[in-house]
Amino acid sequence: MLGKLMAYELRALWKPAAVMLAVMVVAGAAGIGCLGATQMLGEVARSGSGAVAAPMSGNATVALFMAALFCGFLVWAAVAALYVFVAMRFYRTMFTDEGYLTLTLPVRAGTLIMAKFWVAYLLLAAFSLVALLMYALMVLAISGDTAAVAGVLSIMGGWGAFVADGDVASVLGGIVNTLVTCAYALGLAFCSLTLGAWWARRHKVAAAVGVYLAAGWAIALVFSIAGVVVMAGSVAYWDVALTVVSLAQTLANIGVAVGGLALAAHLVRTKVDLG
Repeated sequence: MLGKLMAYELRALWKPAAVMLAVMVVAGAAGIGCLGATQMLGEVARSGSGAVAAPMSGNATVALFMAALFCGFLVWAAVAALYVFVAMRFYRTMFTDEGYLTLTLPVRAGTLIMAKFWVAYLLLAAFSLVALLMYALMVLAISGDTAAVAGVLSIMGGWGAFVADGDVASVLGGIVNTLVTCAYALGLAFCSLTLGAWWARRHKVAAAVGVYLAAGWAIALVFSIAGVVVMAGSVAYWDVALTVVSLAQTLANIGVAVGGLALAAHLVRTKVDLG
């Protein structure tokens, strides 16, 4: 039954997801082209002569760089748009009039939620990896240095990025942390939407947003304080301590994802009243 529910979710999501993916890929390719052209113009300006070539090249470089920044924003916006879309689909199909039909299915609430989660997670993870690829190619286009690409991917590793060497392990750590963050974001969103539907008589989505922001802010604050405290100490301990903080945050994110989905399933089964 889980497979059938996942197939149904995928049929409902693939068209908007394809549009968002197309926007991401086109924006990413345009950004890569702009940054590549910026690099070429820089080389022309350094090797050219004359009083006109340099100013014209400088103006074009600024315009291309700004266009590349906008394209980079569109890549990120496509990921964010998918995230919001799947979260609101979860709310619409579970806690509005459509939810009455959904909850009449002869399926456990946990199975319903897990089907929605896994399809949303696979799409969000794929989008996030494509976005990382786009950003890596943008960095490569302007720097021509694979070490810079490794550095960008390592940044995704959280606090551990401050002691990362830009090696394969650091890159893999950044990718794994990105995938865990996708699960955390979805688990927290589904849980927050369920709590909003349970607690609030009116403005359920606004209540859910409040829960989401409060919980996310609290979790981020705890690990931000831990990271700052470690960095305020001796540099000699940064390697181990920041790695521990990063690992603890990753495990906490997994815990939030699993706990959030379990709580959402429990509330849908026993507490939420669609009336």
